[in-house]
Amino acid sequence: MAAVLGLAVVGAATAGIVAHSTASTKTIKVGEREYHITLSTTKPAAGKTTFAIENNGTVAHALEIKGPGVSKRTPLIQPGKSATLTVTLKSGSYSLWCPVPGHAALGMKAALKVKGTTVGSTTTTSGTSTGGSAWG
Repeated sequence: MAAVLGLAVVGAATAGIVAHSTASTKTIKVGEREYHITLSTTKPAAGKTTFAIENNGTVAHALEIKGPGVSKRTPLIQPGKSATLTVTLKSGSYSLWCPVPGHAALGMKAALKVKGTTVGSTTTTSGTSTGGSAWG
């Protein structure tokens, strides 16, 4: 009986860990095309967030985000391809834009307004970090 109870506890704990890890990351869908960025939401909650970016255009694009504790970008995304960028959003305002020269000036920019608080400040990306000011 003790062995069965022990297995039940381990199984329940494992299920809780799996459910927690998949529920803790939010996804924002991002569409890029000449010369516009669309977001599935502009008011996400604070916390770990993955941007799922799809280049629906005919030229290469990228996505850069800058805000409280975050300054990250993707590598170039070729037409018809996609990329992801995972960051931990904190309460505040964030700027997003295409860092390809001239694209932000032509309208490839967007903004997020994040409410809430988070614990920690982990930021990861499949791209590279860049310096400079918002809007490229």
